[in-house]
Amino acid sequence: MTSDDTPSLAEALAETEAGTRTRPHNTDRLFLRALPFYARHGLFEAERELGQRFVVDVDCWLDTRPAAWADDAALTVSYQQVYEHVSAVVTDDPVRLIETLAERIATRILDHFETVEQVRVVVHKPGAPITGVFGDVGIEIIRSR
Repeated sequence: MTSDDTPSLAEALAETEAGTRTRPHNTDRLFLRALPFYARHGLFEAERELGQRFVVDVDCWLDTRPAAWADDAALTVSYQQVYEHVSAVVTDDPVRLIETLAERIATRILDHFETVEQVRVVVHKPGAPITGVFGDVGIEIIRSR
C-alpha cells in the first residue's frame, strides 16, 4: 500500500484477481435476489424470437447510516425503484449478449442512484442453448463510480 492507504495499481489488480476487492470501504450492501424476467435476449435468432427466462441478482453498496440514524427512507435507495430500473433494462431492447445486459443494468443503477458507490449485477440464463446438462450459467460484473 502507498502511504495514504490507496492501493497501487498492481495491488488493486492482485486484489481483484483474488476476488477480495468486491466491497468498498465503510459501506453497506442493499441487495435484491432472484428477480425473474421473460425477455428476448440471445445470440441466436430462435432465442430472440421465442424469448426465455432470465434471473437477475443486484447488490448495491452505499452508506446507509444517514437513513438509519434518521429512520428516513428518503435517505436510502428504494428496493422498488431498483427493481423498476432492472425490469426496464431487461424488458427493453433485446441484446445479443448477457454481458451487455449486465453492463446496462449496472450503468443504469449507478446513473440513477447517487449514493450507490458500487454495484454487482449477476444475470443468470437458466435456459441457455448449451448441449449438455448444467445447473446455472450467467455473468457477474462489478462496477464502481
